[in-house]
Amino acid sequence: MPNVFPLPLNVQREVCGLAVVVRAAGEMDQLTVPALGLELRTAIAMATPPFPVVADLSGVTFLGSAGLNELLTHQHRATATGVSLRIAASHRAVLRTIRASGLDEVFALYPDVRRALALDRPVRTAG
Repeated sequence: MPNVFPLPLNVQREVCGLAVVVRAAGEMDQLTVPALGLELRTAIAMATPPFPVVADLSGVTFLGSAGLNELLTHQHRATATGVSLRIAASHRAVLRTIRASGLDEVFALYPDVRRALALDRPVRTAG
């Protein structure tokens, strides 16, 4: 039987109407964020303002400083192009890192993708 090594971060892009959802699952660290960056860059280019790009981090089990930096970079890129970058996250490990960095005041946080696609204002998630 061949050895199968799962990727530490799996990233997929999905078009939802005129919005774009980028789903990430696994660990976001210095080695894995380039995959997320590529998909977010593409999603922001594809998005039609005022419809958002949603970064679905519900499957992320670790969010390191490199992941925060990547999200912040794309937050600025999205804002510059008139696109809203919304983050859907409910996992404590992700929310704790975002809050500890103070970026919960910068990012539009939602508890899930459905709400991120439907609401006009961010909903602060518990966790």
